[in-house]
Amino acid sequence: MASTGISEFTFGYAFLYEQTQRHWANLKAVPVLPSLREEAELGWDARLPTSAVDYYYQFKLSDYLTRRNASFISDGTYSRPYYRISLHKRNRNRQHARLRRLCATHPNTYYVAPEFSTSTDFESAYFSSSITDHSRLIPLADCDDLPDSEQHHITYQTGSTDFTVHSEPKRHESSKLGKDIETLYRSAATTFKPVTREFAEEIYEGVRSAAADESKRTTDLPLQRVVTRDPQRSTSSLLFAAAELLSIYSGVTLVLVGPRDGVA
Repeated sequence: MASTGISEFTFGYAFLYEQTQRHWANLKAVPVLPSLREEAELGWDARLPTSAVDYYYQFKLSDYLTRRNASFISDGTYSRPYYRISLHKRNRNRQHARLRRLCATHPNTYYVAPEFSTSTDFESAYFSSSITDHSRLIPLADCDDLPDSEQHHITYQTGSTDFTVHSEPKRHESSKLGKDIETLYRSAATTFKPVTREFAEEIYEGVRSAAADESKRTTDLPLQRVVTRDPQRSTSSLLFAAAELLSIYSGVTLVLVGPRDGVA
């Protein structure tokens, strides 16, 4: 088994940074990070697309398994090496359950995981600006509910969009290869909306409602404090508040994707 030897934060940072540097004609991706809140007074709004679709990413690490005695080779699921994501089983797989509920109202919700196997591969991808190309996007909408405290995994193989949710294997066909992310973004062009205060308010209220529902399922006091806070009703304040809620209750990063000039 090979492990990348990096953290989820490092992978997520590299993926998001590369998104901001990508040149897809007039299309751009803008992560909304609570840590950038102070920049809101310094013209942060000017970085936003003129219209956009909202995406929700949770970053995971993967192991690369190559040996014949690896669980999902020995049981016949795969005949060659595969990548494996381990889901957090704590509290009846609560993290996965939260993401499944989030995707019911925010369908562009994905696990994002590496498709490289060592820290050397990561460094090579980082310096060649190909982290995105060596990533896999797995839609929560096509995953399964896991209402127990067992250890579950998601597996996938290089070059195939199929992925499997375990423990009882169930194959799915709709993950996204990182190299095709521009196609994914452009496929949403018909749903682009002008990035206005109303757009931001719709995102914030949807996230706040989801977070409020989650607060009823937990005694997480920091979550309860954030849920009850009412941000200033500017575009940036609403987006940053939504991003903060997402990071607290589901570990998700909000990314807005759309054209610079209103034409995809």
